[in-house]
Amino acid sequence: MLETLLITWRETLEAALVVGILLTYVARSGQRRAVRYVWLGSATAVVAALICASASGGAMALLGGETQEVVQALIVFGAVGVLSWMVVWMHGNSRSIQGDLHRQADSALATGRLIGLAAIAFVAVFREGVETVLFLWGVVVQRGVQLATMPLVGAGLVGAGLAIATAWLFFRGFAFLSLRTFFRTTGVLLLLVAAGLLTSGVNKLIGLGYLPPLVPQLWNTSWLVRDGSPLGAVLGALVGYRSRPSLLEVLAFAFYFPLMLWALNHAEAATRAAGPGEESARPAA
Repeated sequence: MLETLLITWRETLEAALVVGILLTYVARSGQRRAVRYVWLGSATAVVAALICASASGGAMALLGGETQEVVQALIVFGAVGVLSWMVVWMHGNSRSIQGDLHRQADSALATGRLIGLAAIAFVAVFREGVETVLFLWGVVVQRGVQLATMPLVGAGLVGAGLAIATAWLFFRGFAFLSLRTFFRTTGVLLLLVAAGLLTSGVNKLIGLGYLPPLVPQLWNTSWLVRDGSPLGAVLGALVGYRSRPSLLEVLAFAFYFPLMLWALNHAEAATRAAGPGEESARPAA
């Protein structure tokens, strides 16, 4: 599942960079004992995120019939909203992340309350974990699969592994890695995924009778790319491709994606106007 791999790669990398920044800074401060608190907060956050995933799956199973369908549609729209905000926020704030973390770590080290370091790591990792759970629920609803299926879990583990490897290479000082380019590219890809999720949510509400399709079938490209074909699966993962979309689905995609591209360009222009800055997570020399 391509979208699952992309989401977990991006989200796990963000969490790994935060943990890496904290570990590097704390180690260079000379307070080695504080490193354990960063790991404690990170590990606790991972466990808490897994508990949230399990609890959300159990809660969903309690719902039935049309209520479950409506809740699933709301989850999809929620995933689209959070995914969109996350991508745009990262574009506008990536340069300030390292400085903000250093200031928070300084405050915790100065007061001697090392549990504060654990809290910083916990909040950062748990936020990414909850976002990942929400996004994966959107994929689950879109693809009509279960949250704990082997393809979904396997793609998630591969994405997490790639993220950890990417973060390790970055902190080892591999000059060819540019996180700014990585986040810019994956940001556009994630917005395509979000646009596909949006159209799947619209399609679900059309099926439930809450929205009119306007035109039930705008075109039929099943002769060229079938929904279940390998290419159709890739396009479905990236842009929510359907060979027989309704007019409302096409309008939703056509409105959302250009608007979000404009938001990305606006955020990047504002960042450039603020002046040159460091790569968001490059360790200080």
